[in-house]
Amino acid sequence: MSQNISNLGRNISTYQYNPYIQQQQQSFSAGTPVSNGKVVESNPLLNAATSTPDNPAKMLAAMGFSAAALIPLNNVINKPLIEKEYEKTFFAKIEKYIDKHLSSKSWVKNLNKKAENFRTAFQNKVNNSEILRTLFKKPSVAGPMAQQQANGSIGHMASRAVEIMQKYKKAHPEFTGFDSLIAKGTKAKFESIGQIRNYMDDVVRTIKNSGVSATEVITKKPKWGLGIIKNKTSLQEIINKYDLIKKYKFPGATAGGKASGYLLRGTECLTNGIFAGIGSILMQAIFIGQSVSEASKAEKGEKFSTFMASLSELMAFMATMGIQMRTVNHLAGLKFMGMPATDVAKYRKAVKIANEAAKCGNHKAYNKMAILIKNLEQNAKRNVKWYQKPIKWIGNIFGYGRVKETLKPLKSGKFATALAKIPNKLKIFTGFSIRTAFIMAVLTPIISGLAKKASYAIFGKPVKTLEKQKAQQEADKAASQQQEPVSQQQAAQTQTQQPVQPQQTVNTVTATSTVQSMPQQQAVPGNLMDTMNRMQQPQNTIASQSIMNQAAPASTSISPDAGIKRTYIPNPILGPENQQSLAATRTARIDAVLRQADYAEAMAQKFI
Repeated sequence: MSQNISNLGRNISTYQYNPYIQQQQQSFSAGTPVSNGKVVESNPLLNAATSTPDNPAKMLAAMGFSAAALIPLNNVINKPLIEKEYEKTFFAKIEKYIDKHLSSKSWVKNLNKKAENFRTAFQNKVNNSEILRTLFKKPSVAGPMAQQQANGSIGHMASRAVEIMQKYKKAHPEFTGFDSLIAKGTKAKFESIGQIRNYMDDVVRTIKNSGVSATEVITKKPKWGLGIIKNKTSLQEIINKYDLIKKYKFPGATAGGKASGYLLRGTECLTNGIFAGIGSILMQAIFIGQSVSEASKAEKGEKFSTFMASLSELMAFMATMGIQMRTVNHLAGLKFMGMPATDVAKYRKAVKIANEAAKCGNHKAYNKMAILIKNLEQNAKRNVKWYQKPIKWIGNIFGYGRVKETLKPLKSGKFATALAKIPNKLKIFTGFSIRTAFIMAVLTPIISGLAKKASYAIFGKPVKTLEKQKAQQEADKAASQQQEPVSQQQAAQTQTQQPVQPQQTVNTVTATSTVQSMPQQQAVPGNLMDTMNRMQQPQNTIASQSIMNQAAPASTSISPDAGIKRTYIPNPILGPENQQSLAATRTARIDAVLRQADYAEAMAQKFI
């Protein structure tokens, strides 16, 4: 190693301000993974959305192939429900087989009996508890879009029924039997499953009594399908799907009926097109593409199990969206604690009348309903016991700013109304943010985690792949934690340190006094580099220059064989070779870095 280093002080300064070092540190920092936060990491949807696939082309290809496969599969499942009466579909065959061969089995009867006993006991428990009664029987009402999701499959079926009746009306303009139902379904904003069920009963009754051919297939080629995809439907589709929904969703069905109903629900999760339409298949295609990307990174022999676990985790969000929305609605309904069911109905009606009066500027009706709402809320507060108050507070948080349960500002002058709308919009936005954050941070991770565990139980757990991912995450986290203090120290040095100029004279007295005062300046004992950095602060510039010149003159070198015991071995960060100067070569820079470490050790051993 070369000893031709003229001045160690200059080398220290050169090391601190070396552009190669800054460039290397910036590159390392840029390559360090940035944590997306616990919410993003725990939520499979947000995590998938913020991550960059290793092979985008492979992911896009998987999305295209999956969409091309799911659309025909959706058509195959839908075809018998569109073209045939229920008794001729394979759903009916499954129902009959189970009822004939399994319903008579003792274990099936015992299972049904236990289920009925549990349902009865649970209902009694709910009826005897104000908290449970409020939670399960007084849900809050969301906005139109969120409420449609909360209503689940029957809510989607009601929208689908309106769409089918409109298509039939377009194909048969002379038929007017569905006009009132179309108008009601288009304008109606169903607030409960009971309302939707009454509407669907009217639709099915009208179809059966109208004398029209329910199995007549109506074909339409959507523009986005480029003439290849055909959208087929019929009135029989409404009858069949609604019948299956009732069998799994409402009590009273046989074991075979429940099995066929849940089969329909399962195929909906598989294709996302039974109720929601073909457009939703594209969303699932994205999930499949992401799962293929995850499987491509899995260890050999664990690719299929990794794919199924990833797909189950992502699909759980779509499959349970209605459950998640209903959970939020029921939590928000806890604000009705202490309010009887009859008063809840009065409250909602009063809010509806007040908001209609607010649009029209009807001060009298608005103020009357506002007083009624306030009285109902005050009566509810008086009925709440001390231990129920925290539960009611939870309901107030989740129910904050609900569109259908928040009074709108009363219309007056244009400017005054515009100002009054600002806090109202902020209230609605804040409440929406709270509920969305709860779904993304709490509900979705829980449901997706359960779906992944179920996939592990069925298809196996990719142990090697998970261990590899865990090791990579720990390495990335350690690198990030190690880089953060280095970046902070570099920034502090850049702001506080100044280059040290070489001195021609040596002030021995000053150097001695500086060494004696160093223990008082040392903030963290044993931190040698911080001590050396403080020696170079502007107030001690002359002293530090004198020490460096005294400790390492041009003809003297401090090397590893000088009897110094190192507490660490430095890792020099070097740039490309510079052929213009011998002192700037790689060997000389390594020499300078090692000398700097030895110099720090030598000075530290004098005063610690």
